Order: sequence, then structure tokens, then C-alpha cells
Amino acid sequence: MDSNHVYVKKYYKTEENPDVFPIDEKEVWRYAGYRGGPALEETQLREVFTKVYEECANAFSYSVCYARLPLTWEGTELVYPFRTQSKALANFLKGCEEVVLFAATVGQEIDRHILRNEKIAPTKALLCQAYGAERVEALCDAFAGEVEEEMAAEGLKVINRFSPGYGDLALDVQKDFFRILDISHRLGISLGDSMLMRPSKSVTAILGLKKTTDAAL
Repeated sequence: MDSNHVYVKKYYKTEENPDVFPIDEKEVWRYAGYRGGPALEETQLREVFTKVYEECANAFSYSVCYARLPLTWEGTELVYPFRTQSKALANFLKGCEEVVLFAATVGQEIDRHILRNEKIAPTKALLCQAYGAERVEALCDAFAGEVEEEMAAEGLKVINRFSPGYGDLALDVQKDFFRILDISHRLGISLGDSMLMRPSKSVTAILGLKKTTDAAL
């Protein structure tokens, strides 16, 4: 991964791996508000999830764009690759000299399933939301794992991961991600005035890169 170059990576299903990434059903239920899953007697709810899984299995297209960039500071203020006075981000990146900025999306088809069900089948819409959230998180985790493996060969540890809107990092930083990575052009994601993305199951995040000799400090 060369520095300052923006890459795009897509993940495709195969016969051996039709879900692309393993599905964590417990996470789907957690995003739906059922930590640990529904009670055993809630068979109807489980049946709805089965229908959602069957109907939405082909609704996802997994894409990531990313760049490896150096960090520049003025005191405790980050000035490159974007400017912010976020103390939470500064603490997260302590000891890092580089970062990987990335954007990930599972596409807009799941949004169509959500909208289609919101008025006529709200429980189904909720589970579509949860399924989409689990899928984009699985994509982010898989991508971060690949970066971790690649960076290990360079003696670097990946500090995983921090997103705009976390802690005191302003959501407005989304604009910088879109500018640096050219996300709209590369992934077809749009950014609204409220800094929310469409497709909704999209994520922007930062991975810190730290020398392994510093990782235990």
C-alpha cells in the first residue's frame, strides 16, 4: 500500500463463500435491540429474521476506498491529513506516524428493502436495518484485518478504528474524508447537509499505524 495513493477494493461472493463475510447473527440481534437474541418463545420474530435473511442475501455489494497518509501535528492539533483539535482522536493516534483513512459501503439495495418495509412491516424493516449494520461492520472488520496483516510485514501495528462523530471528533470531518478519498466518485456515496451518508450502511473511519516497538508503550 503506497502512501498518498487512493485505492478501491471490492469483495465478491463465491460458491465457497456466498455471504462474502461470515454472518454474526448475535450482532444482527444486538443492532435490532435484542442483545443475546429474542426469547425462545418468540418464534414469530425468528421467522421474520429468516425471511429478511432470505430476501436480503443478495442485497449487498461490498466496496472500500482507502489511502495511507502521514500525520502532521502542530502541538496537539492535527493539521494533516485534515485539521482537528479533537483530544479523543489525538489520544487514539498517540505514537502513530501514519494512518489509513477509509470509507466502506454495502450499497444502496438494503436501503430499498428498509424503505419498502417501514410502513407495511416495521419489524421487518428493523431487522433489515440491523442486518445491514452487521454487514457493513463485517466489511470494516475484514478490511482492517487485511490492513493489519499487510502492515505487520512492515513492523507496524494497526490501531483499530475511529470514526467521525466519535468522542469529540466533529461529524463535519466527513467532508475531509470525502475530499481526500473522492468517495462520491469512487464509491457512489453521497454526503448530506446533516453529514449523514447515502447509502445509509456506509462508514468512514481511521486506522492508526504505530511501530510495533512503540505498541506496548
